[in-house]
Amino acid sequence: MPVVKRETLKEDIKNGKLASVYFLYGEETFLVKSYAERIKKKALAGDESGMNLVETSGNPDISMLTDHIEAVPFFADRKVIMINDFNPENVEEGEPTESFINMLKNVPETAVLIFYLTGITFSTRTSKVKKLLEEIKKYAAVCEFKVMTSKEVANVITAKVKKEKRVISPTNANYLAEITLCDLNLSSVETDKLCSYVSEGQEITKDIIDKMVEKRLETKVFSLSDAMLGNNRKKSFQILNELFEQRAEPIAVLAALASAYSEMYMYRAAINSNVSFNQVAADNKFAANKIYFAQKKYSQAKNMDIRTLRKASEIIFDADTKLKSVKIDGRILLEETVLKLMELK
Repeated sequence: MPVVKRETLKEDIKNGKLASVYFLYGEETFLVKSYAERIKKKALAGDESGMNLVETSGNPDISMLTDHIEAVPFFADRKVIMINDFNPENVEEGEPTESFINMLKNVPETAVLIFYLTGITFSTRTSKVKKLLEEIKKYAAVCEFKVMTSKEVANVITAKVKKEKRVISPTNANYLAEITLCDLNLSSVETDKLCSYVSEGQEITKDIIDKMVEKRLETKVFSLSDAMLGNNRKKSFQILNELFEQRAEPIAVLAALASAYSEMYMYRAAINSNVSFNQVAADNKFAANKIYFAQKKYSQAKNMDIRTLRKASEIIFDADTKLKSVKIDGRILLEETVLKLMELK
């Protein structure tokens, strides 16, 4: 069977057009698990007895797996075998690989075999894995779930809110996607929380989002660096204070700040060499959920002098050395560091 796109897979499941074997993987593990569950539900057609469901993980014994596949469903049309975190890298070459492929080739219409990877990743660089995947594609519907863009995550949020009979504007849905770093697991949890907070028919506003959604460290530090570069001292120290109230470790905040300034140094160097953002993103293989913040930092770097960014790196390095080697109040050190960075010309 060919590689299938997510949209095609969605329609096939909806219409009951099921394959005998599925291989689902990718960075967006929330969708991997979600689609595996959708396939299971459709294949079992309301059977909740558990008699026709087998769930396992890792790389199971082929003979045992074959027995499960060939067993006749109990008063049902199909049985489902779900295998979580099967690792192609752990399949030995030779006879074990041949036995595995032979099993895939002979899955009967009375069984649906679902491989779904949520806790592991694998490399396609080795010839062994490449060859195995090519064989899997012959007999399985293979779908890779890549990290979604902020627009795609915002669409998922909007659909979820609409289903709960609440209201959210496209702008606020996109904002929620961005502050949850386009992580579907996180955005889904936060959307559920927001829908529980507002009554049916009410709107989820930006103020409500800011009140209810705790921003992750990366998002907070981006806001901090943004305020610092805008020379907004009041906002900078307000954000820093919020981080301390959330009990963020000073060393973690400093590390995130160092990463932000290092990225801006890279972008400024790229700008000086007339390298576009798209080229930088391609060279660094940025994931979709990194693009939003990266573009912002690239734009900020246009207004920065590379010598100033070098000085900023020295200030952060000095603070990091003190924090790790001298007994010192981390909060005071961070406040002093932020002040020094904002005074750079």
